[in-house]
Amino acid sequence: MKKFDDLMSVSNEIENISASDAKEKLNDPNVQFIDVRDKESFSKGTIGNAIHLDRGLLEFYLAEGSPIENDIFKKNPDKEYIVFCGVGGQGTLATKTMKDMGVKNVKNITGGMKEWEKIKD
Repeated sequence: MKKFDDLMSVSNEIENISASDAKEKLNDPNVQFIDVRDKESFSKGTIGNAIHLDRGLLEFYLAEGSPIENDIFKKNPDKEYIVFCGVGGQGTLATKTMKDMGVKNVKNITGGMKEWEKIKD
């Protein structure tokens, strides 16, 4: 069985951004926040204009020709995408998946919503 540290080592293969740096981009029209937490967590509050893309279905949202393909990425290839989850793990894996599937400018908020809550005001 793979160890957690090995799983999270993909953090070295993606671009990470601090919650503070993400906050500076909150009102930038060229930035789209993506919340990969479950729908219930998303409904309780998210970051700015974030869209919800459940981590468990991410590959299906991204795959061309998928029945639930989200065309936001095709329509906005030059946007910067900032991914987050609750504490950082799912966001890290989602960011790696997005990068591997061809999303070019994608970053993960280190520490996810937990870090965001500390600086949001």
